[in-house]
Amino acid sequence: MERAHTEARVSETESRAKMAEPGTSLAAISRKWLAEISPTDFTHCHEYLAAVRLARHMSKIDVCRASQVGNDPATGVSLPTVSKMESGSYGEPGFRTMVRLARGYGVPVANFEQFFK
Repeated sequence: MERAHTEARVSETESRAKMAEPGTSLAAISRKWLAEISPTDFTHCHEYLAAVRLARHMSKIDVCRASQVGNDPATGVSLPTVSKMESGSYGEPGFRTMVRLARGYGVPVANFEQFFK
């Protein structure tokens, strides 16, 4: 099983190296990586959110800022909320929090449906 895991990691590294050809922008690479991330590939919301954030090359602070409307912190999610969501210790968020998280991570709210039924 360890060998299969190692082979999968090597093939993933090779495919990402091919995408990182000279002259390819970081934004283009991010879009390609993000296109490969589907919420159905994950069993837990925190794994999905972390994968999306990393594919977008964002920090947790970037997620907080992206979730705000008009640079008003009261309209976004806080850093502790993002950290708790990605660690899996937040529990089930309310609808308003899910909307803010979706805005911060740049994904449709519908992507959270399978995690919170």
